[in-house]
Amino acid sequence: MVKKLRRLFRDDRTHFVDLAEHFFRRFFDSEFIGQGGESHLTLVHILAVLALPGIFYMFYQYSSYDFIAQHRPNLYSAVSLVDHCRYVIFSMVVIGFVAVLEWDALFPDRRDYAILTPLPLKVSSIFAAKIAALVGFATLFVITVSGPTSIFYPCVAAMGIPGGRLPLSYIGWTIVAHAAAVLGGSAFMFLCFVGLQGVLINLLRPRWFKWMSLAVQVLSMIALLSMFFLLPLVSTLVASWKRAGSINLYLLPPMWFLGLYQKLLGSHDAVYASLARIAVLGLCLATLISAVTYFLSYRRFVRRAIEQGGDEATEPGRVESLLGFLADRFVVRKPIERAVFYFVGKTIARSARHRLYLAAYVGVGFAFVTEGLVALLSAAHHSRSAPNLASAVPSGLIPGLTAPDAALLSIPLVLSFFALSGMRVIFPLPAELRANWIFQLTENERRRDCLAGVRKSMMVWTIVPLFALLWPACAFLWGWRVASLELLFALTLSLILIELLLLRFFKIPFTCSYLPGKANITLFGVIYWLGFSIYAYTMASLEAWLLQHLIAWAIFYVLLLAALAGLVSHRNGVLDEGFVLAYEDNLEPAVRALNLTE
Repeated sequence: MVKKLRRLFRDDRTHFVDLAEHFFRRFFDSEFIGQGGESHLTLVHILAVLALPGIFYMFYQYSSYDFIAQHRPNLYSAVSLVDHCRYVIFSMVVIGFVAVLEWDALFPDRRDYAILTPLPLKVSSIFAAKIAALVGFATLFVITVSGPTSIFYPCVAAMGIPGGRLPLSYIGWTIVAHAAAVLGGSAFMFLCFVGLQGVLINLLRPRWFKWMSLAVQVLSMIALLSMFFLLPLVSTLVASWKRAGSINLYLLPPMWFLGLYQKLLGSHDAVYASLARIAVLGLCLATLISAVTYFLSYRRFVRRAIEQGGDEATEPGRVESLLGFLADRFVVRKPIERAVFYFVGKTIARSARHRLYLAAYVGVGFAFVTEGLVALLSAAHHSRSAPNLASAVPSGLIPGLTAPDAALLSIPLVLSFFALSGMRVIFPLPAELRANWIFQLTENERRRDCLAGVRKSMMVWTIVPLFALLWPACAFLWGWRVASLELLFALTLSLILIELLLLRFFKIPFTCSYLPGKANITLFGVIYWLGFSIYAYTMASLEAWLLQHLIAWAIFYVLLLAALAGLVSHRNGVLDEGFVLAYEDNLEPAVRALNLTE
């Protein structure tokens, strides 16, 4: 097959096949997929994991459709609509994750052209090979996620249709409809990220593109995780949205391809017809934007990068300089603290692996918050018919958000828990292990300042921005006094959580070797979930009651401060006993000596 392709594309002259293979392998030459001899094995594992959820869900629904055919045939339309929605959303979310993880490899980078341009290769061949590799990469994952279910799910769903056996032509057309909707939605999602990056490349200067890429990756990860966690809820709301003529059907791209699915199955509903038209137009538009920006990126971005021979050296902007001055003046006043503090921030900003792991944790937190808000607003919507509601809700405010109840008070706690836990999880993962010699060489007796810089980095890089964004919203809804008390309570709990997370942590983040598999995952998971429930929801319920009794709030807050002071005192006592910073993570010995003496 490869020989035929080489003859077809005259590979002895164009080297198109070799280049396409090179670019295709580059997609898997990353921190997220194993390298070297194990890369193919790891790729097989990844593809299997992506394909299994849809297949397992299909077998799970087998008995449901059998029951519907025998006892409740009137439920077939509602159940199949929910399943169609779930398959479309799941495939789009998974392909979105793939695109976000490979964000930096979607377009040709300066290294590709800097190495390949001096060779006797046509630039057009390089460019065409990159496009072919990108299409092949996207096709591989789209077919893996959507292909098996496109073939087998329609056969399972057909069991729920009453009336006996169905003709093969009907099942065949159902397979076509499922494949068109699911594969089309997946392709749309992937092309959206390609087109978005192309637009940013062509509109922004390199420095702004770098920071915008960081923001897009983080926000996209949060949005995709939120959509994944909301998948069961959203799929059950489609029918009610359709009856109410909700705008949500037109705002969410998965609903467009669900409409295409229903239209191809023969639905004559005007809503599905309009959604199907939007899906087709959206897919065509995403394809056009991706193609145009891919071509323009070569002419504008890549040539400029080659001519410059490297990244632009830029000075910090005014805002960045001001924030740095304030941090140096009031937060990290000691040199060693300052060094560790900025090292943590810059590593997270520049390392794709650490950045996306942290974004995944924060995304899970946002998913919990979003699901809670949807449930809260839905309950408020159903209670609008209450006679006294109009007088109870101030003008301009949304029902359900006007009182600081436990559901709303848990929002900063949920987000801070996952943000701080995410920071703690990525700290042991080395960034560039061979470069830790500089820390070992400059280490001195002021090791405590290093750990102080770690604690302050957790607070400043996560909690301060989070609470700075939440305080205005809380003040608008409940007034500045309640908002200040609420965030002061959450801030103190965050400081306690930081002390607990950093117990016995004697490392500079990202500088120590990491050996996975040492923790008891089951025990750790139980403790983690129990701690999260107490920290986020139990404390939020208690705080909701305390805000109605300010004297009790003051007493409990004093107890919180006492607990924080006790943890700080314990930490200082441990540090006073002496410690060394770890740069090697050693495995537990297979045979442990008892160290008994005669």
